[in-house]
Parts: sequence; C-alpha cells; structure tokens
Amino acid sequence: MYYYVYMIYLTNPQKIYIVVVVVSILVVLALIFGLVYYRVLRNKYIKYFIYKELFSLANYNDYLLLNNYRINLDKNHFGTIDHILITNKYILLINEFNLSGVLKGEFTDNELTLFSKRENKQIVNPLNYNVNLTKRVILMNDLDPNLVKGIVVINNDSYVEIGNMPENYRFIRRKDLRKCISDIDKIKVKPLKEEQVVKFINYLNEYNPNRVNR
Repeated sequence: MYYYVYMIYLTNPQKIYIVVVVVSILVVLALIFGLVYYRVLRNKYIKYFIYKELFSLANYNDYLLLNNYRINLDKNHFGTIDHILITNKYILLINEFNLSGVLKGEFTDNELTLFSKRENKQIVNPLNYNVNLTKRVILMNDLDPNLVKGIVVINNDSYVEIGNMPENYRFIRRKDLRKCISDIDKIKVKPLKEEQVVKFINYLNEYNPNRVNR
C-alpha cells in the first residue's frame, strides 16, 4: 500500500529510473544463474553426447560398447575407462575431460598449457591418464599394441596443439569422435580374434563384479 502511494508521487523520469534499476538487477542475476547452470550442464552434456554417439555407432556397426570400467594400474591403484568400444579390428579406450580453450604441449609432458579467455594455466596432461590405462590393458591381456587405441575427448570449444603424438593415441574434440573412430577402423589390420575379446572381457569382469556387458 505504502509502495503504491509512493509511486503515485514519483515523476515519470524517477519511475523509469526505478524500472531500469530493477530490470538491470534481474538481468545480472539471470546471467549469473545462467553461467553457473551452463558450466554444470556442459560437464554433464559432454558425457551424454559421447555416450549417445558411441551407442549409435555400436548399434549400427554391431560393435561392443562398455562404459565406466575400472582398470587395475597396480596392486593398490585403479583407474576408470569412461568408454570401451570393441570394433571388428580394435579395442578403443576412451576418456572424456571437461576442458575448453587452447591446449599446447608435448605428448610426453606431465603438464599442458591451457589458454582460455579467463586465464592461462598449467593442467595435468590428460593423455597420461589414458596412456597408463592403455598400457596396462595391453600388458595384462597380452594384446598387440597396434590393436589398442587410446582416445582422449574434450569440449568442442577447444583447440589442441600436441607435439609428437604416437599413432596409437588421439586427442580430439567431441564433434570429431565419429570421424576419428571411422578413420581408425579403415586402417587395414588383421581383425581381433574372438578369444582375445573374451579374455579381455573376462579381465574387465574380474575388477568390475556385478556388471552386465551390453
């Protein structure tokens, strides 16, 4: 009531000023909320997008897709492979990271430089995580290293400049995932033997009890 009476005695410029201030505050709050929501959504979205893309590929080509499997790095330490795609020729070990910006460095560096709009900083090289898991899978299953590929996937709003990348590893944006897998599968090699696949799945099940392979 008092607010209504007070507004009656305000001049038009004063009323406009109050409206502008209120609208500006609401816009700022909306932007803050939107930014927070975007960051949370982006992290979830990259996982959803990659899974959806891999699920589609697996169904269409009759590949085997496994998700979120632990690998024993040593007696006391484990790592997680986000996605394992077994094609007719290769075992692809895929890890996803929520990174945006320009990534520069060398394949063997412990840290990479991440250049972004907000800041430039050193981050742990995500390739190292994938490489350690890939090497462990090869060792524990007596696999031909050329038949196991490690893939690290990051956000679309990124650019990668990594030197000395070995043939068996890829560092890509999520929009390039399908093409990357297609290019790998075009490489002419002897197909995986059924017993190799069975041995690998038994190895996974040993450290991932109560899981159902799909």
